Amino acid sequence: MSMLFIQNKTRPQKVIVLKDSVYHSLLGEYFLGQTDMISYGGGLQAWGGLFNPPDSKVNMFLNAYTISNFSNQPITVEGWLGAVFRGRAVISNHVAAGNQSITPPIRPKVLIKSGNYATGNPISGTYTFVRRVEPSITLTKHDFQGMYIIPPGNSFALIFLSPGEVDIKAKVAFGWWEEKRCK
Repeated sequence: MSMLFIQNKTRPQKVIVLKDSVYHSLLGEYFLGQTDMISYGGGLQAWGGLFNPPDSKVNMFLNAYTISNFSNQPITVEGWLGAVFRGRAVISNHVAAGNQSITPPIRPKVLIKSGNYATGNPISGTYTFVRRVEPSITLTKHDFQGMYIIPPGNSFALIFLSPGEVDIKAKVAFGWWEEKRCK
């Protein structure tokens, strides 16, 4: 939680306690976004994630992710940190600042990327967890409060494991904030 002190000389001082995500949204540092449709199957995998470019000069703090399974069978998804994925990357345009009252709108430095029909595991990175998502369900994992801190040149990503010959459609959405790096 972050505290915001509001001074008012005619009344007693008021203290407001805000969740980190709300605080960073007020500052224009909180962002939301999702991948394009992710497609995979036929023995091939897919992936989607948040990628912090090496020259971004910000740390990315993960607050939430969702996995939407549009298929009629369960899917298995692995979480990876610092992964480098195989296949062509698609950069999503489906991103926005949480605080829509700031004009012009602020654009994030972190990119949402995805890849369809990829072969094999990531080239590098650290496998951290696995999730199973039932058919026609959206799995929501939120309120991480920035526990995952992703520096420039690093990533938080999900790899969708092949279910065999069946084609699968899915999407991933994220909520995160960005803070300038301290030297």
